[in-house]
Amino acid sequence: MFLKQLQIKLKKSHSTDGEISIYLSLVFTLIISLLLTVISAARGAALQVLYECAVESALLSVFGEYNQELLDRYDVFFIDLSYLSNSPDPQNLEIKLNEYFEDNFHPENGTSLLFYSDFLDVTNTYVSLTEYELATDSYGEPFKKQVVEYMSNLVGVNDVKDMTNLISVWDSYSLDTEKFPEMQEKAVESFTSSDEDNWEQTVIKDKFRTFIMYDEHALILMGMDFFKLSFETISVSDTLLHRDKEKGIGDMREYDFDPTENIFFIEYIMSKMGNYLDQREDTKLKYEAEYIVFGQGADIMNMECMVQNLFNVRALEDYISLNLATDKVDAVRPIGEVLEPVTEIPEPVITQTILLIWAMAEAVTDVRELIKGERVPLIKTSEQINVSIEGLINLIGEEVELDGEVTEAPVSENGIPNITVGYSDYLRVFLYALPSVFKVYRTMDMIEQDLRISGKGNEFFRFDVCADKVKAVFSVETGFDYRFVSEKKYSYF
Repeated sequence: MFLKQLQIKLKKSHSTDGEISIYLSLVFTLIISLLLTVISAARGAALQVLYECAVESALLSVFGEYNQELLDRYDVFFIDLSYLSNSPDPQNLEIKLNEYFEDNFHPENGTSLLFYSDFLDVTNTYVSLTEYELATDSYGEPFKKQVVEYMSNLVGVNDVKDMTNLISVWDSYSLDTEKFPEMQEKAVESFTSSDEDNWEQTVIKDKFRTFIMYDEHALILMGMDFFKLSFETISVSDTLLHRDKEKGIGDMREYDFDPTENIFFIEYIMSKMGNYLDQREDTKLKYEAEYIVFGQGADIMNMECMVQNLFNVRALEDYISLNLATDKVDAVRPIGEVLEPVTEIPEPVITQTILLIWAMAEAVTDVRELIKGERVPLIKTSEQINVSIEGLINLIGEEVELDGEVTEAPVSENGIPNITVGYSDYLRVFLYALPSVFKVYRTMDMIEQDLRISGKGNEFFRFDVCADKVKAVFSVETGFDYRFVSEKKYSYF
């Protein structure tokens, strides 16, 4: 009986409370480990997402700080690394990237949030600028690329076709501003007096040389309204071609231009820059397109070069027109036949020289029309010649030779190209012939000068500290031994 009671007591003293506690401890350990693993994984995933967003946000913030006036007036995007100060430094861009990148991880900076704790425990953020491209790198190709991209959406197919046709005719006639002066020199050589010449021959040759070398472009300038001319100047030593420029880091070029890009860039100049007939407000020089062509530091000097070149090319075109007009050649040839035995100069030489002088007189009337905004035929028919043979004969009397061959060109039904040209067309052709480095840098010169006088904080604006493409290394570290590092390239286009 006692033993039975003892057994019962023994069974009652064997409790299961301890078994449950150990079981729960093991379960809770597993659950806590799982929770900590999930939290750690969530922390890592959150950090990665925040890191990627911070990189993108920093780049977007920096590229959003483009020079506003540069965009408003000239439709190009560039980050001014001086940030409207007199301290241009590419390191300013790196500093800005670091600031924006860090702000994304520490939004509490500058605030007084209570009970704030950093779930990610970010201990270090860093941005290193490894490469950047400036507007003036590669002879201004980054700037040119943006201009072409902008103008390709504005210039129509017909505009490109018209310009292409004009260039085609121009090239087919070998029109060159240097060609006519060379013809004048040859003509002068043909009429140079020799020791064997008699008095009459010397007088005639001297007379011809005087007319051949007459400074016709000065006559044109004297006929212009002096009070309407601009005498504004710039310092040429401060232009991009003449000063030391900042250079980007690395080779970020990805240029693949087609032949029409030259036309696009020319149309950009004509739409954004002023010229003698289309002056703009708030510009340092009034004849900006003329500056781009000739590069002189004063408006009046650029205009003088423009008139000289207009005269040279118009004289050449009129000389070609006179040779194509058989009635004009026939009217002049008898003079050469009369003077040949007197001067002992062959009749073809005299005939061509008379046509040369005639072309010069005709060119004066053409240039005067052009600078008034009128249009003239590129190559004239006989009926379109303004100077009469009678007036020319009374003026001179005889003449000399030149290389008078006329090449074939696209023609209308009457054998003459049906193209009229104005002052702006000649500017376009002169710009077309200008080497790209001069065209691009001088365009940037004018933009620099105009922004500096705008009074909007751009007094020290320089294109060679303007960036449009960067590559940077971004890194972030946390107290939980997470670290992310990546390299990112970003540009406007």
